[in-house]
Amino acid sequence: MLYREVLEIKKPFRIISCIFIILITIIGSSIISCGEQSLSITNWKIESNILESGDLGITEDITFNFKRKYNGVFREIILDGTSGIEGIKVIENDKNGILEYNKVDGAKKGDSNVFLINEKNNSVTLQIFSPSENEKKTFRIMYTMKNVAKKYNDTGELFYKFLGEQNDTPIDSFFVNIVLPRKDAGNRVRMFAHGPLNGEIHKITDDTINLRVQDVPKSTLIEARILFPREFIPISQNIVNRDAYSDIINEETELQEKIQKGLVKKEATGMLFGNIAIILSAVEILTFIFFLFKYRRLKDIHEELRHSEVPDDNTPAIAGYIIGTGINGNTIIATMLDLYRKGYIKIDGGEEFKKRRKILRDFTITKTREEDDNLLNHEKHFMGWLIDVMGNGTTVTTEDIKNYREKKSSVFTRYYNKWTQLIKEDANNKGYFDRSTRKYGLLLIILFPIGLILSIISLINENILGLPLIFTSMLMLFQGVVLLTRKSDYGYHQYKKWVEFRKHMKRIKKDDPGYSMDKYPKGISLIYGLAFGIDNNILNELGVEVAHREDAFAYGHGWLYWYFIFNSSSSNAFSNSINNSFGGTTSSVGMGGGFTGGGGGGAGGGGAGGF
Repeated sequence: MLYREVLEIKKPFRIISCIFIILITIIGSSIISCGEQSLSITNWKIESNILESGDLGITEDITFNFKRKYNGVFREIILDGTSGIEGIKVIENDKNGILEYNKVDGAKKGDSNVFLINEKNNSVTLQIFSPSENEKKTFRIMYTMKNVAKKYNDTGELFYKFLGEQNDTPIDSFFVNIVLPRKDAGNRVRMFAHGPLNGEIHKITDDTINLRVQDVPKSTLIEARILFPREFIPISQNIVNRDAYSDIINEETELQEKIQKGLVKKEATGMLFGNIAIILSAVEILTFIFFLFKYRRLKDIHEELRHSEVPDDNTPAIAGYIIGTGINGNTIIATMLDLYRKGYIKIDGGEEFKKRRKILRDFTITKTREEDDNLLNHEKHFMGWLIDVMGNGTTVTTEDIKNYREKKSSVFTRYYNKWTQLIKEDANNKGYFDRSTRKYGLLLIILFPIGLILSIISLINENILGLPLIFTSMLMLFQGVVLLTRKSDYGYHQYKKWVEFRKHMKRIKKDDPGYSMDKYPKGISLIYGLAFGIDNNILNELGVEVAHREDAFAYGHGWLYWYFIFNSSSSNAFSNSINNSFGGTTSSVGMGGGFTGGGGGGAGGGGAGGF
């Protein structure tokens, strides 16, 4: 079945996993950032009074929730549109009672029950020192903002940001009471609020207006605009000699109409893209089912039995590429040993030297036979790169390789990339992959970002029908990669044989008594086991103690000897030298109601946080 093949394809699965992780990270970043805050404000309550002078008296009760260690908190207050601030006091509503903080000119981390006032760039920042960890604390901040309310010829106006875009701490509940100087306003009060659209503003008594917002995110302003009779602020010095009432009403009406049109447009857009998303989801599901059945593997018990047979003649690099272990340091060494086994090169040990506190040995690799048609293109390229490019045409040492890589890194990398490319081309030329499905795979992969973009647009416009499209788009990506890298029937059976071989070798590695090395030829067992990363304790099963004797091989130390040297946990000089030489290149490949948006023209602003 196709599902079995999908689960056994490691490289495409890794690609899809990376894309999926990135996708989840992008979608869930805002949720994580809110849910994992080390400091939050659970409640921010403000009592404000418009004075007859036009000043605004403010008392704030801010409850901070500390989830890790902090030295204290700060409150930034923007002075734009005002004549300054005065009468600042800080009190903590401690469990033992009221604790008043003292204003000081200097303080350091670890101090408590004191606060600093820092003025800079038309703003005031209160730095309140109160060491806290894994607890909640409520601070009361009292102050007066000077000349906030304006007195026009036909109306009085309070236009004030109680919270500015500068705030970088999320707030669970934000609550403001605005008290007018007199109670006889009647119907002469108009009130507007700007900020999150889930906010509410109401007149709760003749002289009190209330704003409240739940779940206020970072960088969000909350602003009130109150119109009242100008005689309510008789001694105000903030006088503007013009009529403004009609202009303000028209401005707020236009803003409300703009927001309403935006909501209607957003709803229509959400419905449109929601319908597109659900239709495309259905098409993608049908497409997935179609390709699932069209290219499924038919189970055959005889073919299953043949998976235990010896795989066809191959190279360690191609076998590793087919099975999905990637191209790494083991691939380099396995390729060298395979060329040694085939009689094209031999390896000799040399002098030891110290490199980064490690004892390494300089090995010499000698060409013993010219490349011929018995080698695949990637093997010919490897020998030419190894002996002719980095060596002198006959021999090359591991120190030569290291020096070449360091001095000509770009050329070295180009040859290495060409080698990996030829491995893939040789695998394709040998018929391991199904080229007929690649065009479908590419098409499905192209569909993935299209579906993803449409689903995101749908979700942004508050239509949850975009969620199924995210899932089906991931299916398209998954199936597209599978079809793009799908093996032919021949390649699939060879792949299954290599999988069976690797399982067999792993059982031997674990000293399973039911598994014997006699099932596979020793050349395949050792070199290909090395290419798959199964590279220790296997020689003990072969009884190759003769590998220690120089007279055991026609050429002195043969490839089996070097395999033993590489595997030996106490003498892995060859491995260290090769990995050091090739370096890091061998890696796997209104009249009350809701808020309106916009705004921001009022005085004040600022936010709060911890330090």
